[in-house]
Amino acid sequence: MAKESGLNVRLYVEGNDLSGDANSLTGFGYTQENYDTTTLDEAAVSRIIGRADASVGVSAFFDSASTHISAVATANSGKLPTVDQDVLIPLGSAIGSECFAFVAKQADYNVSGGTGSPITVDVNYEVNGNVPDFAEMLTAFTDTHGSATSNSSLDNSASSASGGTAYLQVFSLASGTVVFKVEHSTNNVSWSTLATFTGATGATAERVAITGTINRYVRLTSTGTFGTAIVACALKRD
Repeated sequence: MAKESGLNVRLYVEGNDLSGDANSLTGFGYTQENYDTTTLDEAAVSRIIGRADASVGVSAFFDSASTHISAVATANSGKLPTVDQDVLIPLGSAIGSECFAFVAKQADYNVSGGTGSPITVDVNYEVNGNVPDFAEMLTAFTDTHGSATSNSSLDNSASSASGGTAYLQVFSLASGTVVFKVEHSTNNVSWSTLATFTGATGATAERVAITGTINRYVRLTSTGTFGTAIVACALKRD
């Protein structure tokens, strides 16, 4: 993989593309607690794994229009949202690019402004009840499905046996209901369903846990009778 610049970073939150508002993301990644279990007969510290934690800080320009940062960050009748929010941060513009994905609670929302500068906002998202993932994109940033479509496949060179997690963000849907699926294949010809997301009738986001074998090739597929859908999807192999 080639080095990437910040020009290839995007921010998707709960079916909203906030990339046009945000100008900086800080600290996205996770930490792992390590518990000291050193005993008297050991010459070096020994540890066992504890809980995982994750967060991302967002700095953005104030925009109160629907689907923009301020409306999304105050979606609970002008207050912080109380429900979980799916966060997806692509780090490249192609299928197969790495991304960071997790389900989070919004921790805060702060506005700053002055006569000599634009109004800015700061938002922090903190993981809630799941281990965050550095995953791979199954879309090139966002993809447009005008009808039932199969995206180009991602070749991971080999199968994996320990399941994984799939993440979906649907930003808009012109009409109807669309069902997105992650499919997998051993030969890039014959495909079977790996994960099925809930049928979407508008903007939505979802995380689906996967068990068992994930074959070498994976792709995103849409089915149903629907108008144009804008979507992003990612997959993490465990």
